[in-house]
Amino acid sequence: MAQTTDQISAKDCTIEISSDGSSWTDISGWTNSITPGGGDRASGSAQTHDGDTPVHTIGKRSLRTLDVNVIYTEGGTDPIETIRGYYENGTKVYLRYSPAGGASGDFMYTGQGYFLTPPQPAADAGSGDPLAVSFTFECPVLTKSTVT
Repeated sequence: MAQTTDQISAKDCTIEISSDGSSWTDISGWTNSITPGGGDRASGSAQTHDGDTPVHTIGKRSLRTLDVNVIYTEGGTDPIETIRGYYENGTKVYLRYSPAGGASGDFMYTGQGYFLTPPQPAADAGSGDPLAVSFTFECPVLTKSTVT
């Protein structure tokens, strides 16, 4: 089989949040990583008296999580403050991201859920790196679509 030539990097990833699913705020200029997790399907097994191997079934999927790292800034309308408001109010919101950048034909993943962690920065006096904030977004499902 021939080696792929269609690889992409995350250098142009687009990440957006929305309170209503139609008006989106691009936070890509602050984010520097997004890590999806969860969604594992439950499984079970049981031995029977006949046979040497168990019978096996699957169940439902677990919640999806998105761990996002954001560069910390203190502007009143910066993404940190928007996310903080959603977190503190327990507001159900949308988060979507497009690994290739969000141009027509690119894949996009969208979920509706909650911010579970407060966006607060750690501070290391020995580091010259920009301060960053990590937060977790949790939703029942991430829906894959194609940007139009």
